[in-house]
Parts: sequence; structure tokens; C-alpha cells
Amino acid sequence: MILYNQNYEMIGISSEGLSLFGFLTPEDFFRSCNDVSDYFLETSPLYNTKKHYIDLIISESQSNIQDMQIKLDNGDIMSAKIAVEVVNLKDLNEHYYSVKLLFDGNRLSYFSDQTRWLWDILYISRLDANEFKTRVLEFTKIAKERYEALYEAKLLLIDASDIIKELAAMATNLKLTEFCQILINIQSTNDEKLLNDEFYQYMQFIENIENIIKSEM
Repeated sequence: MILYNQNYEMIGISSEGLSLFGFLTPEDFFRSCNDVSDYFLETSPLYNTKKHYIDLIISESQSNIQDMQIKLDNGDIMSAKIAVEVVNLKDLNEHYYSVKLLFDGNRLSYFSDQTRWLWDILYISRLDANEFKTRVLEFTKIAKERYEALYEAKLLLIDASDIIKELAAMATNLKLTEFCQILINIQSTNDEKLLNDEFYQYMQFIENIENIIKSEM
């Protein structure tokens, strides 16, 4: 995370940010550049010599969580997602900007539109990338284990609320709202055809996110 004041001046950087750019101390980092955008490749979507990238993101919300290519001092090029959040201060008419970079190691990695939504959820969840991947895989494992018991309970009209509550709690913590909606649909119907459709969506969702996560590990 990199912290900016409301004039788009860098005023802080997290330990994770230092590690990303290959520095041991904040002093070394701030001596190396005037702005993190100094590391942006000119081909990157937010590269602009006339307007600060935070201004671009704030003025055009669709630009948030943007794929960027960053070139480090050692020559490595990384693909990272960059997202900006406004931080309002208590009792002061001021605000800061928190800039978060989500990256996949020191290698160039592009995410297709089919996988972008999951990495957007990673940002919203505020979890470390590795922790997010681990927890998602734990969730998919449990969801698969509960599938047959949940399906059988619904077909036999047995109360399945405990299973649904367990899965819903895990999905909510990971901000997987689409899966929560699937669970709501399963809970609210006993129609066999509708249930089959929802359970198909259930397994498709689980397999989809599992494949996305595994492809990035």
C-alpha cells in the first residue's frame, strides 16, 4: 500500500510495498522516485504525462482496479492491479489516498476478463493475495464436500439450514456474493427442476474459482 495526501504527493509506503519495489527502507524508496508512476511502462493504461493516475481513477471510476505494467529498477516487469481508495480523516476537512497494488510475484501475468472479477473481489476482501487464494481453495474443498449432503437433504425435504449457514458464512467472508445468491435460491425452493439448475450453478461456480486460483499458483 502507498499513501498519498490530497495533493497526490506520496507520504507513506507499507512494508509489502517496499518489498514489491525491492527496497529495504522507506528512505531508499522515496529517494529513488518522485512518484510510483515513475515505474509505469508507457504502454500501461494509466500512463499519462499530463494527469496524475490517481486523478484519472477518481474521475473515471471504471478505471479503478486497473491492470498495470510496472518496470522495476532491476529490469523485471510485473503485471499488477492498481486500486485507489479515499481515506477520510476524523474531524479534519482533509483526505488521503490509499493505493493498493495486487500482483502475482515477479513475473508478467495477464488476467482475462473471465477471471478479472475474482481478482476484483480480492481487492474488496482486503486480504493478502496468498491468504485469499488459500481461503478460497479451503472454501471450494468444503463446498464440494457439502454438495451431496445438501442436494440429498433438499430432495428429501430435510432441513438443510445448518449446511447452508456454514457455506453462506464462508462465502460472505470472502465476498462471494454470487454464491450466496445461489444458496438463497436453493434454500427458497423445493422444485426439483429449479433445484437441479441451482445445484448445477453451485458446482460450476466452485469449479470456476478453483480453476482460476490454481492457474495462478
